[in-house]
Amino acid sequence: MGTGSPPPDEGASDPLSNWTRSATGSDGPRAADAPAGAAAFTPGTVLAGRYRVVAPLGRGGMGEVYRADDVKLGHPVALKFVRGTLSPSVLQRLYDEVRIGRQVAHPSVCRLYDIVEVDGHTFLAMEYVDGEDLASLLARIGRLPPDKALDITRDLCAGLLAIHEKGVVHRDLKPANVMIDGRGRARITDFGLAVAPDSSTRYAFAGTPAYMAPEQLAGADVTVRSDLYALGLVLYEMLSGRRFFDAATGDALLLQHQDSKGGKLAGVARLLDSPAARAVLQCLEEDPRARPSRRWATSPRARPGQCWRRRCSGR
Repeated sequence: MGTGSPPPDEGASDPLSNWTRSATGSDGPRAADAPAGAAAFTPGTVLAGRYRVVAPLGRGGMGEVYRADDVKLGHPVALKFVRGTLSPSVLQRLYDEVRIGRQVAHPSVCRLYDIVEVDGHTFLAMEYVDGEDLASLLARIGRLPPDKALDITRDLCAGLLAIHEKGVVHRDLKPANVMIDGRGRARITDFGLAVAPDSSTRYAFAGTPAYMAPEQLAGADVTVRSDLYALGLVLYEMLSGRRFFDAATGDALLLQHQDSKGGKLAGVARLLDSPAARAVLQCLEEDPRARPSRRWATSPRARPGQCWRRRCSGR
């Protein structure tokens, strides 16, 4: 998992020429690049007799992230540590994350391998993606050309379809949870808020408010169509360089959901062909029943989603 790169030179003729470059170049991250206090493990440290730390990558929402090598299987991994002492409920949530994540095997979904408790530390071992997250990319270059945005959207659509086919709702799709590798391909990450239909509702109000569907924001039932709402918001942000919702409080966000979206969507729709424009408009319907369904995404006759359908259906 990479971190954000410095902005390209303003005079560069093509700011997208390095749009998927790794944060630290071909030599990999340096320990000096880690945030203060993050380098708890020095390069060469072997954890649980299996994971040899290579370098710190940065800091995630729950703790530090390291690049490491799995010395038993001989492949690179990312280790996501959870800071502090964990309550039984939080620890169970991490096991849930791995259990759910291991159900999904798809090129557009970051693989989760294991959860490890050792010497008072708890971490997740996951697929290492040599690149940067979409949020860092957008912060670095602003917005993406429509063709690049649609390429990423196709990958996200395919990843969501794989997740949903396992009966899982991600619940927290956002640019920070999308990794872009060196080939420009996108992977969905972070199953920390994902739930399966047979799980309890103890995380009913969880997620990132600016990317929540209205029913999720209101604490109502969350379905696969809630993820599609977030997909529409991510596509809008890639095309415009701005978040669709920017209110600071939950109440203000609910009011923004009630406002007309026509003005914002009109500008983005002009950048897309008609099927793609209809698809993003349909994803952002306030009523979940009016949003696309999985059948819509895979049907050969699904004209509004034709630009995404090929990747979603594997055709």
